[in-house]
Amino acid sequence: MEVDNLLWLGPTLPVIGFLINGSLSLAGARSQNGPARGLSGFLAVLFPLVSFLLVLKLHFGLQDAQESVRTINENLGLNLALPQSFVQPLWSWIAAGDINLSFGFAFDGLTSVMLLFITGIGTLIHLYSIGYMAHDRGFARFMAYLNLFLANMIVLVLGDGPIVTFLGWEGVGLCSYLLIGFWHHENANGDAARKAFLVNRVGDLGFLLGLFVLWQIVGPSTPLTYEAIAAWFRDPAHASLLASGGVAALLTLSTLLLFLGCTGKSAQIPLLTWLPDAMAGPTPVSALIHAATMVTSGVFLLARMSDVFAHAPFTMHVIAWIGAATAVWAAVTGFVQTDIKKVLAYSTVSQLGFMFLAAGVGAFDSALFHVFTHAFFKAVLFLGAGSVIHALGGEQDMRKMGGLMKKLPITFAAMFAGWYAITGLPLGAGFWSKDMLLEKVLVQGGPVLYGVALATAAVTAVYMTRLMILTFWSPSRMDHDVAHHVHEAPIAMQVPLWILGVGSLVVGFAWAGMIPGFDWFPSQLSGVVGPAQALLSHGEHEGPSAILLASVGVGAAIVGIILAFVLFKSGAFRENSTAGLSSAARTWTLLFDGIHAVVGIWPVRLASWVLDNICQPLLMGTVRLFAYLVQLLGLLSQWLQRSRLRLNLSMSALGLLVILLILARDLL
Repeated sequence: MEVDNLLWLGPTLPVIGFLINGSLSLAGARSQNGPARGLSGFLAVLFPLVSFLLVLKLHFGLQDAQESVRTINENLGLNLALPQSFVQPLWSWIAAGDINLSFGFAFDGLTSVMLLFITGIGTLIHLYSIGYMAHDRGFARFMAYLNLFLANMIVLVLGDGPIVTFLGWEGVGLCSYLLIGFWHHENANGDAARKAFLVNRVGDLGFLLGLFVLWQIVGPSTPLTYEAIAAWFRDPAHASLLASGGVAALLTLSTLLLFLGCTGKSAQIPLLTWLPDAMAGPTPVSALIHAATMVTSGVFLLARMSDVFAHAPFTMHVIAWIGAATAVWAAVTGFVQTDIKKVLAYSTVSQLGFMFLAAGVGAFDSALFHVFTHAFFKAVLFLGAGSVIHALGGEQDMRKMGGLMKKLPITFAAMFAGWYAITGLPLGAGFWSKDMLLEKVLVQGGPVLYGVALATAAVTAVYMTRLMILTFWSPSRMDHDVAHHVHEAPIAMQVPLWILGVGSLVVGFAWAGMIPGFDWFPSQLSGVVGPAQALLSHGEHEGPSAILLASVGVGAAIVGIILAFVLFKSGAFRENSTAGLSSAARTWTLLFDGIHAVVGIWPVRLASWVLDNICQPLLMGTVRLFAYLVQLLGLLSQWLQRSRLRLNLSMSALGLLVILLILARDLL
């Protein structure tokens, strides 16, 4: 079988796992312990693992195809174009006149990069879940949901056009709802799931409307595939049309709406309030959905449609500044949290802000590289936090931790690797991606955005070091009973920690810009984002040397780390306090919840009250009044038509008299 005919297997395999584990869950619904953990766990890990191996086969198959064409060109002196993708059309949805909507998959360099870490890290998180959820009654159901989520995420990335992507986009939203509210017996978890679902619906509407407007621009004769859309925008014949006022305004509207969709899935201003609350779900959910996969969908969509966004300069400025503002706000918010998962949640929002900032200045490849490295170090941080919570019997307050470096050495080592990477210390994954991102922001976005990003990087080092101090490096503040039962996680949880910890230190070498030859990552993306980046460069000038900028970035990280220790020594972390967030910290944390309440929730509630207490009574009163009038007319008609002899004779005589008078007038 040709390798390009295997694309359909990517999402199908985890769907099979979902169906089997879902059936096992239903079959064991009446048993006390549910289905056998071993079988459910084995199947749940098996299908994502096979999907990962399939992605590897496709990745190397595409490289082999390109190498074959290069060899032909060299031997025969030809200039054949290198194959950039595998495409597998599956069926046609709508074919009417010029309209042709199809369903298919496409595998290119961007798809390869995304699916490698989505399926690879996804498999590790499935394995981790076997240990973390081992004693949960809904084990098989949880594994089924994870498989279903992974299938939808693969559809999202593998889709050959925005319509197919939107199906996966909606699918991961559904699975996010199911997984965040997995422990639905607690109302807070159900509320968090509904909040995530509803906030994302706002963004999804933006995605859909933006797509409709885009279709108006390219015309119904252009297939809604990424390849066709990119070709349309790269065609020089359309340059004058895109520069015209009406089309330019439509394109700005379309890209802003599409970006609104991105802010929903990737938790950016204004649709970022759902992600911190989503920590109500089990920790593997946080690692899979809110670190490595779903929340990166927005950045993926920007890169996939980079040719479209490159022609909308106003939207690009909006994206850059929204990303910068989100990064700053979330970094400060993460600093004041006491829940270890909430710190990592706001850290995720902040790091996503970095990615959008890079995309907004036209550095799509740098944004995706940070997506790639972030998937590793944030996944290991979340899974490490889950290991800590597991060891402490469910405790998540960092003020009740401390002294765990010796008690949980494996967990500490893994989280140390994640901390080292995210702070941007030399040679860690974050060092390469963050400093390259900062360099592109300075050169293409200017010193103001660079200053904001650099300051945020320093704050990142502060709050992440605070997390490590309160959890591992400070004296123990655990209760005696809790401390006595602290233990390392089972092997199923340790193996993913080892792999992701090592990955957090080495995956940055996929694009070590300062080392010649370490450029695998940008070579994978050049066919997708290269033309858009070339259009946006406008002959960009060289900035300061990469070594100088890297030194500044490392300096900011070191300053942040030192500052964290100084604050700890001064008692600013209030690690012995049991009080909740201060009023200022709470106000800052709930800033956008308050804005949502004023802009969205309160007006809707007011409109609902008016409709319920004013409009509905008026409407019902009007209906009843009309009914009473009809009833009255009916009674009057009934009274008039009663068979009363005297009345009938009188009316007949009156009628006859009227007729005679008329006739007499005519005769006279």
